[in-house]
Amino acid sequence: MSERGKKFNRRSTRIQDRFVLPFETVSYMHSASLTENFLVLTEIPLHFSRFSVLRTLPSGTAITNMFNWNGDNMSTIFRVINLDTGEQIAQIPGSTFFNFHHINAFGLKMEDTTTILIDICAYDDHRLIDELYLKNYESTIYHLVLAFLVPVQFELPRINPYYIGKSYCCFYAAHSPPDRFIDALIKVDVESKKECAIWELLFASPSEPVFVPKPHANGDHNSIEDDGVVLSVVLDQKRKQSFLLVLDRSTFTELGRAYVPIHIPLSFHGNFY
Repeated sequence: MSERGKKFNRRSTRIQDRFVLPFETVSYMHSASLTENFLVLTEIPLHFSRFSVLRTLPSGTAITNMFNWNGDNMSTIFRVINLDTGEQIAQIPGSTFFNFHHINAFGLKMEDTTTILIDICAYDDHRLIDELYLKNYESTIYHLVLAFLVPVQFELPRINPYYIGKSYCCFYAAHSPPDRFIDALIKVDVESKKECAIWELLFASPSEPVFVPKPHANGDHNSIEDDGVVLSVVLDQKRKQSFLLVLDRSTFTELGRAYVPIHIPLSFHGNFY
């Protein structure tokens, strides 16, 4: 484990007994962001309802029915937690949105103030949850996504893990064109806010792209952030088999693929060890 990882572990162990925050309602939180010094939570207005639980459990319907959307009269709240003390130092109301995944966050210190920049995959509301049912991908529903960075639809973002909580230049994500499920992988330049590489193949469904840095691409001042390869498990719909895809980090040119004798169900997350 890197020294930076050990530092986060020490902080987590030290404050685990004190990290208690009061919430008026229980909000759905799928992910969060870490900077060098802060944890940032997005408290979206999708709230757990005990009354909905009483209706949902006897019927055996989806757990998502236990949550109520209150975005018409409530905004999303950003909670900023000090990693050293476990104390909430800020509670900032933002615009109303729904999200699953944070891309990254980092702090910019200017004189006596610190500005935290957060990149998020955001949606106007929670309708995306219902649109993920398979029956909806047999229809012609148009999926609208509010993107803070680029005007394309994407999810499952990943970056070079050494740059989590730091200023960074690019991320990798699964791309969902209108009227279609995930069928491409993209690389996005954060500074230019443009899609700079894409991989797509007819009748192929990729999973989350995982960036694997070369050993020397470790986030120090001499390293190149995107020096490595991108991996993804792809379902070949024609062959009814899955393969591990290896992409060039700059051009997204295919460097190789390795088929497995089975089809691996389309998944959200993966890691390289």
